[in-house]
Amino acid sequence: MLEENQKLGIISLKGKFVMKVENIKELVEKLIERRKELGISQSDLAQLCNLSVNGISKFESNAGEREVKLSTLFKLSEVLGFKLSLEFEQ
Repeated sequence: MLEENQKLGIISLKGKFVMKVENIKELVEKLIERRKELGISQSDLAQLCNLSVNGISKFESNAGEREVKLSTLFKLSEVLGFKLSLEFEQ
């Protein structure tokens, strides 16, 4: 699982922009923004990602206060149309 203080890498919204995200809170804010931009409700997102509505709601409302499974981030990336990359420091 990823913790808030770990670097998360780069989010690229298919051909639109590339953004380096430094923490979970920032990532969640961008995911909420993208979900709303696409006109997808939390309920619809949960169904499309095979996740619970409660889980999506908690994920969005407690940004940075909870750990997030990497598999969940990849599910969200598929539905919301972004590429998730991890950047490791040496």
